[in-house]
Amino acid sequence: MCTFGIAMLTEQAAPALQHLSLIDLIDHIEATHHQYIRETAPLLVEYTDKMVRAHGDDHSEIKPLAHAVNELIAELMPHLMKEERILFPAIKSISLGKTVDGCFGHISNPINMMLHEHDNADHMLQTIRNLTNNYTPPAGVCHTWQTCYRTLAEFDADLQTHIEIENTLLFPKALAL
Repeated sequence: MCTFGIAMLTEQAAPALQHLSLIDLIDHIEATHHQYIRETAPLLVEYTDKMVRAHGDDHSEIKPLAHAVNELIAELMPHLMKEERILFPAIKSISLGKTVDGCFGHISNPINMMLHEHDNADHMLQTIRNLTNNYTPPAGVCHTWQTCYRTLAEFDADLQTHIEIENTLLFPKALAL
């Protein structure tokens, strides 16, 4: 459950995702969550950069927020690449009964790394939540500030769902092979 009340895997969505094959689940993650991150991350950087220029000297939380958002994005982009280029192809191969000739040893090794990175992302999101008062903009702020907080809240909810799908569905299924 997301901290600010948006349900993660709803009771309706969880069974549908549980019944997907590993390949279909990976395709869903990439098409839904990875694509969302790639589309939304540049907007968040743009919004926070504008906020720093317009309000950074008057509001002490803006510069740390921009830094935290940039740090999260900088961590997520290589994370997505590692999943898409290394882990997900390996899981797909294993699910098809093929042997994987990866440099990472057992599939649990890259999965453990992804779990660690998911924990890091969650800590970064907590910092962002704290800096934004759980995405509640102060009264009377500009449109960019309001849009930024609304987009950050949506991004947080999507990222938490994304992580939950991988941690509770994809990775356990892959490890069970």
